[in-house]
Amino acid sequence: MLRGQAYADIFLRSKPQFSKEYQTSPNVIFPFTYASRYYFAASETGDLILPKVTLPERHLPQKEYDKDLSFYRHPDYTGESFKAADAGHLPLVAVLSAFSNRIFWGNFGWLGDIESYQLIYLFFSALGVFIVSAFVFDITHSYLASIIGGLSLALFPMFFAEAHINSKDPIQASLFAGAVWSFWRWVRMGPPAGGLKWFGMFMAFVALALAVKWNIVFLSLILLPWLILIRKSEEFKKWFKLRKLVLLSLLFLLFTFSFLILIWPYAWNNPIQASINTFNFYLKQGIGTALIQPPGFILPGGFNIYPLILFLTQTPEIILILGGIGIIGIIRNKFKTSYLLLLWLLISLLRLSFPEARTYGGLRQIMEVLPVMAILAGVGAGYLVRVISDKYSKGNKFLAPILLLVTCYLLLLPIRQLHPNQNAYFNSLAGGLKGAKEKGLIDWTLTYGNIYKQGALWLNENAQMNSNIAHLSGADFALAPLWLREDISISPYHFSGFDQEGEYILSLYNPLEVPVFAKRYPERFLNPVHTVEVDGVALLFIYKNEPQYARLDLKKEEEIKVVKMVPQSSKAADFWRIDLGKQYQVTRIVVNGVDSKCAEGVEQKEAIAFDVDLTRAYVLNEKKVRQLAPSQTWLADGESRVEYLFAAEPARFIYIYPQNNESCFSQEKVLSINYLSN
Repeated sequence: MLRGQAYADIFLRSKPQFSKEYQTSPNVIFPFTYASRYYFAASETGDLILPKVTLPERHLPQKEYDKDLSFYRHPDYTGESFKAADAGHLPLVAVLSAFSNRIFWGNFGWLGDIESYQLIYLFFSALGVFIVSAFVFDITHSYLASIIGGLSLALFPMFFAEAHINSKDPIQASLFAGAVWSFWRWVRMGPPAGGLKWFGMFMAFVALALAVKWNIVFLSLILLPWLILIRKSEEFKKWFKLRKLVLLSLLFLLFTFSFLILIWPYAWNNPIQASINTFNFYLKQGIGTALIQPPGFILPGGFNIYPLILFLTQTPEIILILGGIGIIGIIRNKFKTSYLLLLWLLISLLRLSFPEARTYGGLRQIMEVLPVMAILAGVGAGYLVRVISDKYSKGNKFLAPILLLVTCYLLLLPIRQLHPNQNAYFNSLAGGLKGAKEKGLIDWTLTYGNIYKQGALWLNENAQMNSNIAHLSGADFALAPLWLREDISISPYHFSGFDQEGEYILSLYNPLEVPVFAKRYPERFLNPVHTVEVDGVALLFIYKNEPQYARLDLKKEEEIKVVKMVPQSSKAADFWRIDLGKQYQVTRIVVNGVDSKCAEGVEQKEAIAFDVDLTRAYVLNEKKVRQLAPSQTWLADGESRVEYLFAAEPARFIYIYPQNNESCFSQEKVLSINYLSN
């Protein structure tokens, strides 16, 4: 949103006037840095390093901003700053959303500040539903099949939820479907009926899709094999005019490249370098061994079946059934279109299954599979009615309405039951969300912070006046301050840890053991005051960090004052080993008599590993608990003390890996280790 507003000012040549009350940005950070106590990459400050950000003691961004301008329009985020560093997804949706915000919120006041951005997401997603319906009708000439196809996409739980909040994936899926449909019509219609109209639509859909997310590049793996498979058909022979196709291909490349550069100010100065940077961005995102998914789904040879498992367990049963019938129908009827639909389905499903293909977003990452599954469900519905009608109830006028009603009911059921968390849906094959959790199928619960709003609404009703929220996770705020009462302060610096000063902490369910104190502390030391549950699984925990809600009693904290650090060495690194003599629940490591500067900067982060016995040999980068930044520093008796906090980690042996000679642990200066007694 910030990016879109910044680029909108470039396109409109506008320079907004901000009031002096506009103190801090919506992210409560400096431009292009993160404010976070932890992130899924297991760092204490996020992917980028957080500088010393000066914030008011009680930061109230929802109250401070200039109400005449969008909350996501800020003087620190200018078009020029984005032009300097903006490799990644192209900004089409961001810019269109900014225009939508200025019209429907700023000019007319018809929608809220956030909702006016989301109108664009819904528009493109609705376009995808229309394309699926039209495609099914073109294939079957059946209104029933067309309606069920459109409903299968519109009410696909993940698509329904993400269409409201996701600025990339449902839009990309819709444009992907538009590109396949227009290309199919261009080939099938041929001259003169097809002409340049459908080629023009195909070109437009591809250009728009590239301006959102580059999944569309896999379209070539679908269309080229399909053309080869139908090369002997009359439609192909009429369509395939080599000279004409070469000229149109050159036009396609020129138009697409020009459009992408035009809508992307970052590329105006050096289009070639910008394109190379973006290509490298997608290469880095798409290829690698770092997978954000549960273990146990990699087959011999490195093939990954997890995307396929997610598809089978996150697709409603009725769509799986009708889609399966649709596959049977198109094969039995020998439709030439069947090759296209099957290639679309298989390539979309399998492209993340090959070795070195990186998965990090579950089914969302291959959302272009949803339109083709909806098309197959529509085709299957039409085929089923025709077969049953011909064999068992010829002329029965009630068969089609009954199937439509049953399909609608089954599709609407999870939408109503899970609202507004449909993107956490799992079907009966997984046993619902609870079964998926038990089976290890759920990685990040696929809520992407959508559930934060429900937490904000609860806080508005239940938090006392002038409450504080310690925002701890995420690269920036998924919990929009605009959702909060104006007296509620939100800041990463409200986190008081063991001091228990009464701030609220919102924690998303996360099956991975994020090894940082800020994540583990509320989960281990506090009982939640409220949970938001979906299908019997708590996905959001709200904690109040004060003694009356404590699960573990900090009054039982004791100190080991005599600590012997033994130098050790391995192939990976040199490190210190501390033997506590028996197992303790470690809460603090205190270093004394060091230069306070050792606790600052980037290079002074430490890796600290815990073990309860010597049966597992620890080396750097293996399983460990890491506290990546000192929790507190202070002066006592003229000497600097640095304190590292831990969430009652069980350990007998502690391994400390100094980052360099400037480390707080570069010398044998551990003063004491605290633990919780039984």
